[in-house]
Amino acid sequence: MTINEVKELLKIYYDIPQMIDEEFATIRHCEEMKNTINLPSVNLSGLPGGKGLPGDRTANMALADPSRYYEDEILNCYCRIAALREKRNWLGLALGHLDKTDRYILELRYMGDPQNRKYCRQPTWKEIAGKSELSEGRVRERVRVALLQLMIIADQITFQDMTQ
Repeated sequence: MTINEVKELLKIYYDIPQMIDEEFATIRHCEEMKNTINLPSVNLSGLPGGKGLPGDRTANMALADPSRYYEDEILNCYCRIAALREKRNWLGLALGHLDKTDRYILELRYMGDPQNRKYCRQPTWKEIAGKSELSEGRVRERVRVALLQLMIIADQITFQDMTQ
């Protein structure tokens, strides 16, 4: 994992539960739509079926089971949910390995306010330095080191789906 990937993960950390809820909403929608599919009967004769109806067997076979597309999307949603949960769990664990001040500085810089997610302005280094009672240069250095530590932790942890 690169430093930029760690930064992006920090930025979405508090949004992951909402992203998971959206995936579940997509699954519910696919389940509903899967049950409402009505297609014309399949033409197995191989002859042209008239205006708008495919006459070849390949097209008929493709139209024969449209619910599989919804099932594929549902499966993809479950995979995305698992990946989001894994990222959130990993980051929670990794942040636990950092110093309390480093976690606070990272939260101010990248993660934002967990309660107010609509407006997300990155505070300046000077604002962060004022809140953490450190110098601006020291805050920047601590963020750089903390991001490197997170990157190293990501390389050391082996996830179940990454093993061969």
